[in-house]
Amino acid sequence: MSREVGLIVGSARSELGLDIVSRSPTKTPFGEPSSPILEASFDGIRIACILRHGEASSIPPHAVNYRANLWALHQHGVRRCVALNAVGSIDSGFPPGELAVPEQLIDYTWGREHTFCDGGSSEVVHVDFTNPFDPVLRGQIAAAAEAAECFIRSGVYGVMQGPRLETAAEVDRLERDGCTMVGMTAMPEAGLARELGIEYAICALAVNHAAGRGSGDLDIHGQMERYVAEGVERLSAVVERLMPELCRST
Repeated sequence: MSREVGLIVGSARSELGLDIVSRSPTKTPFGEPSSPILEASFDGIRIACILRHGEASSIPPHAVNYRANLWALHQHGVRRCVALNAVGSIDSGFPPGELAVPEQLIDYTWGREHTFCDGGSSEVVHVDFTNPFDPVLRGQIAAAAEAAECFIRSGVYGVMQGPRLETAAEVDRLERDGCTMVGMTAMPEAGLARELGIEYAICALAVNHAAGRGSGDLDIHGQMERYVAEGVERLSAVVERLMPELCRST
């Protein structure tokens, strides 16, 4: 297994059809992670993988043990991590079914365990979070998308608490703040990765129009079913090209 490259898989886990070859139950000082560390095979190369919402996809965004997830990946040697996230589209230039590699985020969450600096014996670490996503890794995701002939854009990810979706007024506020997409899982995941020195970036799949956007011809569940089906093939094509390339470049 590659000891440096990791993958965090979100809501589209079952549709991606990952080739899982082994499972390693893991304990951390912060409790149990969402899933065992899984070995996923890509072109004969094995990558450390964790399922953000659990093997039964039953853990809601606000209840994910992000600290345990990142700690488990780190103790298995992961130093470069790609996260797959489902988001709602705010910007009309980022339609559902398409992919994005966000360059910035705004955190609107609350009450989540968002740091390893918990006031115990460990030293307080103030990480520089000016650029929350690693620029080199972002570029590699974009290059893999280009090689797979998939359009991919950048943007600002607004991280909401969940699990409920947003009101139209909340989405209007997100747009005024500069957000182009909205999701529920980029934080504290990105911040924890930075504290551990893990290079981290996101490949996001838009699975619905955010509240108050779109034509309204499908309800939210209809949109998700439609756009996951449309977008997961693109996401799989990018991931299948990206993972071996990351291993070769480490």
